[in-house]
Amino acid sequence: MATTVEEITRAFEEWTPNTLAEDWDNVGLQLGSLKAKVKKLGFALDLTPQTLSQAISYGLDCLVTHHPFLFKSIKNICWDSWPGSAIKTLCEKNISLISLHTNLDAAQEGVSDILAKLLHLKVERAILPSKGAAKYLVSLYVPKGYEEKIRQILLEEKTSFRGKYYACSFAVEGKGSFFPEEDSRPFVGESGKLNIVPETKLEFLVPGYQLPKIISKIKEIHPYEEVPFDVLPLETRDAKVGLGRVGLLPLEITLRELALKVSEVLQSKAVFMVGDPQKLVRKVALCAGAGGELFKRAYDRGAEVYITAEVKYHQAREAETLGLSLISCGHFESEIFIVPQMAEFIKSWAAARDLDLEVFVLKEKSPFLPVF
Repeated sequence: MATTVEEITRAFEEWTPNTLAEDWDNVGLQLGSLKAKVKKLGFALDLTPQTLSQAISYGLDCLVTHHPFLFKSIKNICWDSWPGSAIKTLCEKNISLISLHTNLDAAQEGVSDILAKLLHLKVERAILPSKGAAKYLVSLYVPKGYEEKIRQILLEEKTSFRGKYYACSFAVEGKGSFFPEEDSRPFVGESGKLNIVPETKLEFLVPGYQLPKIISKIKEIHPYEEVPFDVLPLETRDAKVGLGRVGLLPLEITLRELALKVSEVLQSKAVFMVGDPQKLVRKVALCAGAGGELFKRAYDRGAEVYITAEVKYHQAREAETLGLSLISCGHFESEIFIVPQMAEFIKSWAAARDLDLEVFVLKEKSPFLPVF
């Protein structure tokens, strides 16, 4: 059985909700039809002439990239040059295009978490929590006997965190009153009279990117015709979801040793240090891709060293004055590992549903070539 572009985007919403993307970003369907059938799906970091050629040769129905192809506004589409020629080809070949960018950077088990694992970093929090990770207080009323079903939803969805604990909730027993109109279908009580019944009030926290799914699951199992709940926005955010990560290495090592480790793990020759090579470091902040602008936030989070790509000269100078060490690595090298991870995610998703879906990881290389 074939799947569709829409079903694939919904699958990725489970892992990398679009609400986690930064306001300036462009994620989700870039081009194509949500209703299009997909039997052959490809993954790449970028849409380039090389990856487009592979997409055509493999006969792909859809391509998923990390970097958005349509990022800034386009004032004209000329078929004679890039990107117009690519748009024309994608349309002619009926290849839909999806982008997972800062939502994939921010998500748990996304780009930043995987990079942290490669460096054996024990993650404490994100450098910059996402707006989509803003927390909401949900107050829900259930008839006695349904409390455990709600708690089970929180447990299965691994939500309602309080620090290192999740599935946290608080329950208060009381009595609810209601007057059902004549055309209503009350689960308990009688129409046409005031009813007073025992109920339980449950309160728990849900981040914004999980809220629609949690509410939907509650409505599926709640027995009332009208589900009584309130959702109140809070000023706090889920600190573990967002751009970059901050954490601890297993042991202190020198800045030079850490830089060599980054070079080895990422197979990158484009690694530079800012700071004393012999300085001992343990608390590390990182952000794959072009995260130079987050260096001050990394410093504010207590990081001794910040790892990212494309650090600007004046950012490096300012980091020096703060006493923050930097390790700059290649942009391509710091993110290319996410491509096979995306492919493995969708393979598992398709296998669980017995879908007829071939998955391809396209070959790519950095545009920068080492001189030596």
